[in-house]
Order: sequence, then C-alpha cells, then structure tokens
Amino acid sequence: MGKIKQKNGHKPRKKKMEITFNDADRQEYLTGFHKRKVERRKAAIEEIKQKLKEEHKKMKEERCKEYMKMLKERTEALEEASELDQLVTATTESVQYDHPNHTVTVTTVSDLDLTGPNWFTLGANETEQDKEEDKEEEGKDKEDWKPSSTVPKKAGDPLLSKKISSLMASLHARTKKKKKGKTNLKVRTGKSAPSDMSKSSQRHRSGKSSKAQRRKRTGRNRQQCD
Repeated sequence: MGKIKQKNGHKPRKKKMEITFNDADRQEYLTGFHKRKVERRKAAIEEIKQKLKEEHKKMKEERCKEYMKMLKERTEALEEASELDQLVTATTESVQYDHPNHTVTVTTVSDLDLTGPNWFTLGANETEQDKEEDKEEEGKDKEDWKPSSTVPKKAGDPLLSKKISSLMASLHARTKKKKKGKTNLKVRTGKSAPSDMSKSSQRHRSGKSSKAQRRKRTGRNRQQCD
C-alpha cells in the first residue's frame, strides 16, 4: 500500500521546531565545570559524614548491649558465689569432762566444703608445709595471670570497625587538598637551594669554559711562548 495522502493530494506538513539558545545558561555550562565539581565533592563529603555518624551510633548501641550482658553475667556469678559461701559450714564444739586426777577436753570439728569434688566429706588435714606450698603456688598463679582487657587501652588499637575505617579513609582523601606548583627544594632534599652565583660557578666548573676564560688562557700561553 502506498503512503497515505490528504484529500487534496498534498503531503501532510511537518511541525516546525525552533531551537533557541540561552546565552546565560550556555556561559554557565561552559564555565561551571569547576563549580559543579566542587558541589559534587561537597555532597559526597556530607554523605560520608552522615554514614560515619550512623555507624558510630550503631557501634555505641552494640557496645552498650555487650556491657549490659557482661554486667548481668557478673552479678549472677557473684550471687552464686555468695550462695556457696553460705553452704560451706565450719563449726567447732568443745566438751570438757572433769575427772578426779585430770581434765579431758573433746573438740569436735565439722568442716563441710560443698564446692569440692567430694561433697559432705570432712576436709583434709593440712600441715604448715602444705600451707606454705599452697601460698607459693598462689603467688606463682598471680604472677602468671594477667588481666585481659576487653577494651584496648593503646591509642594505636582503636575500637573501630572496617566500615568506619574505610569511610574515614575516603573522607580524608576527599578533604585533602593537592598543593599546586613545585615543591621547595629545601623541603624535598633537606638542603637550601643554591644561589645564582653558586649555580654559575658550578656551570663553569663542570661544563664548558666561557669565551673570556679561553681568551685569558690563550693570552697567557702566548706570553709564555714569547
């Protein structure tokens, strides 16, 4: 089938489009690359700061929950220890019997330690030597034992997550400004930059001699020959 034509036989007219240029917008677009770059950088920095704030808040809540859990466990352990102390009994009973020639005293000792492996049994007799050995072992255990700190005390071991450290690194990289121009020679090498006179003297020493120097040398050689 052919193309559709109007009744009068002419082709349908296309709509005309006019393009108008705004000189102000064009100038702003052409000269605003740096401005837009700075705006994007500011927006990225604000976004990173917001994420850091949220991560710090989240970490603070997690740490608070852990401390509350530790506190609860310690209180329960102390309550159990106090109950065991009450169950451990140590009583002494003394009974005297008077006889015509002498006096007899009978002492009954009941030492029940419910915390040991053998419950409801009399405690073992300990001599002074055994007590001294026990004290020495306790002293060694105290020397060997070191308290394990849950929170690091050193400044070099910060309690930060990997996400926070990566966000801090990206924030530092975006906020760091690059220094334009050449760096000072004194800062780079630790020595002061040579002056113009020293540069010229170094050139004369290391490089070719000047025209005046060559003339002086040739004049001296001629005088010596004469």
